[in-house]
Amino acid sequence: MKRLMLICAVLVLVQTGLAVLTHVQKKSEVAPSAKGPLLKLAAVAVDELRLEDGEGRKVLLKKDKAQWQLPDLASFPADSVRVQLLVERLAGLQRGWPEATTVEAATRFKVAVDRFERKLTLRGNGADIGVLYFGSSPGLRKIYLRADGSQEIETLTMDPHDLEVQSDSWIDTRALALKPEQVVRVELPGLTLERVEQGLLPVDMTAEEEIVKDRRDALLKRLAGLTIHSVLTTQDKPEYGLDAPVLRYAVVLENGERIEYLFGRTPAVEGKGKEPQGQLPETAMPVLKVSGRDQLFRVEGWQVEELVRADRAALVRPKVPPQAEAGQAEAPAVPAGAPQ
Repeated sequence: MKRLMLICAVLVLVQTGLAVLTHVQKKSEVAPSAKGPLLKLAAVAVDELRLEDGEGRKVLLKKDKAQWQLPDLASFPADSVRVQLLVERLAGLQRGWPEATTVEAATRFKVAVDRFERKLTLRGNGADIGVLYFGSSPGLRKIYLRADGSQEIETLTMDPHDLEVQSDSWIDTRALALKPEQVVRVELPGLTLERVEQGLLPVDMTAEEEIVKDRRDALLKRLAGLTIHSVLTTQDKPEYGLDAPVLRYAVVLENGERIEYLFGRTPAVEGKGKEPQGQLPETAMPVLKVSGRDQLFRVEGWQVEELVRADRAALVRPKVPPQAEAGQAEAPAVPAGAPQ
């Protein structure tokens, strides 16, 4: 019995010693942090962001008045709401308890000057006003973070998508969107709509016909809500298929502006020809050229398919004579199983 008690006492002493040793090692790497902002800057002062990864890829974002833009994409609009929310969040970060403070830890967590996952430089009025290094992930939706000039490494809750080093990840995908009420005329192949008191109607609609409103509204929603997937170079290429477009149409706005849309075909696949006229594969990403725009775009093929299928027959139907409507309304219901 005494021997058993002795063994238990030794085990307790060993466990205590290990706990003390672990605590001492942790203390050697972590030091208390002074409270206060992680970056000493105001969000309103930031007018440029430079994001880069450890492999040399870079993305540049610049603010022109209230609009963030991508200079490398001919100043195409960026998602200003997303960019501004990121700037405001980083400017408002407060110092917390650091995970580590050593040079070795900075390298291990990939937040060192010469070893990082992401480096974000915030600039204002032509000068650097803040630099952050983002490193590896300690867990789901978490990332290590260190401010330049500080040894303290902290953990930040952030999705890796928030720091994509690809220009297309920052574009405003709704940059081509219009307000439906702005559209006064639509010119599609075989179908022209003009706005009148009752809304957009086919120009050749007769008094014996009526518009199918839900289908007309769905078409207008697609035309006005066109989204883009990515931005291409401004130079046209044969493989974009703009010389043999799958669809061409125009929209006229209430201010008189006319916008023309040209959708190219998908490139030919080896052993196959191009898609038949008016057809696109489900995975197609046709190229779009828009009048008044310096850039070319990729769009998802399903959007184009909806517009290619638009025709007059789907939007217009014969009017039901008032007498027929009244007769239908007054016809008595016949109980189920009753003799006809």
